[in-house]
Amino acid sequence: MDSQIERRLKKSKHQNDDEDEPIISFDQLPSEILTDILSRLPITSLIQSTFVWTSLKPLSNDPNLVNMHLSRSSTNNSLCLILHSDLPIQNQLHFVRVSGDPKVRKIGIPFEMSMPEFKILGSSNGLLCLLNTMFTESICLYNPFTRDHFALPKSYDFQDQVVVYGFGSHPVTKDYKVIKVVYYTISFFRRLGENLRHFNQYFKRRIESEVKIYSHASKMWRNYGQIPHRLEQWSSPGVLSNGCLHWFRALETYRSGEPLRRTIVSYDLADDSFRVMYTPSLYDVCPSMRRGIRYLDSLNGCLCAYMPAGRGAVDVWVMKEYGVTESWVKQYRIGSYIPGSVVCDENGSGMPSVRVLCVLESGEVLLKRKQEFICYDPYKERFKELNYRGMPRSFRTIVHVGSLKSAASPW
Repeated sequence: MDSQIERRLKKSKHQNDDEDEPIISFDQLPSEILTDILSRLPITSLIQSTFVWTSLKPLSNDPNLVNMHLSRSSTNNSLCLILHSDLPIQNQLHFVRVSGDPKVRKIGIPFEMSMPEFKILGSSNGLLCLLNTMFTESICLYNPFTRDHFALPKSYDFQDQVVVYGFGSHPVTKDYKVIKVVYYTISFFRRLGENLRHFNQYFKRRIESEVKIYSHASKMWRNYGQIPHRLEQWSSPGVLSNGCLHWFRALETYRSGEPLRRTIVSYDLADDSFRVMYTPSLYDVCPSMRRGIRYLDSLNGCLCAYMPAGRGAVDVWVMKEYGVTESWVKQYRIGSYIPGSVVCDENGSGMPSVRVLCVLESGEVLLKRKQEFICYDPYKERFKELNYRGMPRSFRTIVHVGSLKSAASPW
C-alpha cells in the first residue's frame, strides 16, 4: 500500500516539474535553427506554415531561407510537375509532387484577366516564364506557389516575324533572362515593299536573326545584334542546362567525308555569348536515319538528346561532360514494348510521344507518354503506370522546383 502511494507521489512530482519548465513556441526558436528547419519542408508545407504562424510570414521573404530552401530542393520534396492544360482554353495550371501526395491540385492564376491564354516558356529556380499567346509582346514571371508575378516591360514584335524564345537563370549570376531570336519572313519583306530578291540576298548573307535579351537584374530589354544561325522553330523554347540555353540549328548541309552530326546552338546566360556544339555522329546513333536526332531536353541537369532506335524504341543520349562532344553516352533505351510508337508524334513535329522527365531516387525514370505518366525501371526494363488523381484531360508537362522566390526580385 505504501509503495503505491509513493509511486503516485513521485508521478505527481514529475508532472509538477514538467509544468514548471518553460515551453518554447516554434517561432521563438533562434532564427538560424528556424531557417534550417523550414528549409527542409516541401514548398506546400512551408507556405502553409506561414499561414498557420503569422509571425513566420516575414521570414518567408528572408533571402537566407529562400536560397537555402532552393538549394535543398533535391531532398525537401519540392520537385513537382506543372501541368498546363489547354481545355477549354490554354490558361489552366495544375501541379503534382514527384514524390509524396499523388493528388493533382489546381494553381490559381491571379492575372487571368490580363493574360487569358498563355504558353510556358520555361522554368528556372522556382519561377515560370509565361508568354501571352494573344498579345505576344506580353511576358511575365510567375511563382505558382506564392502567386507572386511580375510583368516584363513590353518588347514589341511585328507581323510576319518568327520568334524563337528561351528563358533561364545562371547558377552563378542568379540573373533571370528572356531571349528572343527574331527572324523575318518573305511576307515581312513584301509588306515593306521589297521583293523576294532582297530576301534571298538577306538570307545568303547569313544575317538571319535579330536577338533581344531581357535581364531581370536591370529590368530592361537590349538589342544583342545578329547571329549567323537559323534556329529550328520547333526547338523553341530553348532547353536550359548548365547555365546555357540550347536549340538545334536548322538547314544544315553535310559534306562528303564529314561525320553526320546535328549542330546545337547554345547561349551562355552568364556572358551573353553564343556557341555551337555537336551531337553524336548520326551514323553511330542510327545509320539508316540521317536526321534521326530530333529533340533536346535536360535530364537531372545534363543536356540530353532523343534518338530513334528502330522498331518503335528511342534512345536517350546524355552529355556527361558539358561541351565535350566525345562525352555523349547512351544512357537509356526505352523499349518498343510501350504500346504505340515512342519515336515521334502524329504531326511529325519531332517531339517524341515519350519524354523522360527526371530520374527518381530509386534509379527509376519518370516518363510521360501522351497524357499519362509511367515509371520505368531501366535495369529490369519494366514499366509501371502512375495514377495521379485529378489529372486534366489534355496537358503539357514541365518539371519545376517549388520555391519562395519572388518574381519581382532580380536575384
